[in-house]
Amino acid sequence: MLKKLFSMFSKNKEKNSLQGCKDESAEEVSAVSGQKVDTVPEKVDDEVFTVDFVSIRESGETIKKAEVIFPANNQYIIINGEKIYFDAYYVRDEGMSSDNLYHRIATPDFKFWILPKDYKRFMSIANYRHDMLIKNRKKRDEFIKADINTSFEYDPIDEDIYKCFIANKTGMCDAIGTWEQFSKVEEQIAKICEKNNGKYFKTQAKAAKFAIIFDYARRTYSNVTSLREKGYKVTTFEAALEFFGLSYMWNIKNIKKMENEHKKFMKERYGN
Repeated sequence: MLKKLFSMFSKNKEKNSLQGCKDESAEEVSAVSGQKVDTVPEKVDDEVFTVDFVSIRESGETIKKAEVIFPANNQYIIINGEKIYFDAYYVRDEGMSSDNLYHRIATPDFKFWILPKDYKRFMSIANYRHDMLIKNRKKRDEFIKADINTSFEYDPIDEDIYKCFIANKTGMCDAIGTWEQFSKVEEQIAKICEKNNGKYFKTQAKAAKFAIIFDYARRTYSNVTSLREKGYKVTTFEAALEFFGLSYMWNIKNIKKMENEHKKFMKERYGN
C-alpha cells in the first residue's frame, strides 16, 4: 500500500515545508467552497485566453491584455510567457465588473476579468484544476498517513560508515545548530574517514556505502526506503556522530527534541 502511494506521490509531489525551523509540511487551507458552473471535461487540452485584466494579489499588480495559457494536465498557468503555479483551491465568481462588461473570477492568487463569451470555457478549465488539486491533496494526505504509521529500523553502523555522505542537508535553524558548525563537523568526519581508508562524500555518490540523514523531518519510511533502494545503508546524523566520537560538536538533545516534536505534530495532523 505504502509503495503504491509513494510512487503516486512522487509523480504529484507538491512543495512542502516543516514546523518549528520551517513551516509545517502539510499546509492548512481555508475551507472555501468553489462555485461550479459547468461539468468537468473528461479530456483536457491546452486552453488559451486573452484576458483584459489579471490582478495578482501578492504584488497588487494588474496586467492588461494578458495571454493566459492553461497547459493540459499540470498545476501551472502561463501569463505572458511566465510559468506560475496556479492554486485552484477555490474558483469563485464575484459577479460582474462595475461597467458590466466582465465576470470577475477570484482564486487564491489571482483575479481575472473574463468576457462573457469566454466565461463558460474559463470556469470549466479552472474548476477542472480545482478538482485535480483536491484529488492530489487527498493522495498526498493518504501517502503521509501511511508513511508516518509505517515503522522501520536504521542499519547497524559498521566499517562501511567510513564511506559515507550526509543526505537531506535541510532544516537547519538556531534550535538545532548553524551551518558554520555543520561545516566543522563535515571536516572532522572527512578526516576520520580518510584515516580509516574511506572517504566522506560531500554529496550522494555511487561509491558511498552509508547515507546519514540530517533533516529530522526526513526520517521517514519512504525516505529511508528510497535511500536503501539506491544501495545505501542508512543511519541518522546523531548516531553517526556518536560512532565517530564527535557528539561533543553538536547539541544532539536539541535535534532529537525537534524530531520528536515534528513526529508528534504529524501524528496529530495525519495519524488518525
